[in-house]
Amino acid sequence: MRSGGEVRALAGERSHSRAGKTGGFVGGGRAATILLGGLAKADRLPERVIVSDPDEAVLARLKARHPSLETVSDNALAAQQDLVFLAVHRR
Repeated sequence: MRSGGEVRALAGERSHSRAGKTGGFVGGGRAATILLGGLAKADRLPERVIVSDPDEAVLARLKARHPSLETVSDNALAAQQDLVFLAVHRR
């Protein structure tokens, strides 16, 4: 006989706990804006989100939309989070 947790896992249910989770976005342009908007709308933003971008105006726009974000110009800090999105243009 399976435990309740095993049955839920087999049925595809997932824990949506964000406690202690962090997210990082390397790049703060359109892709990051869309992803952050979707996560926020679904109430799935990690507890701490750090976005890095060299353009201060881009970071200011994101911060205005999502005041809880931390914005930095250093990619290394964003890349050290539990979940990292690379939202940059290919070259």
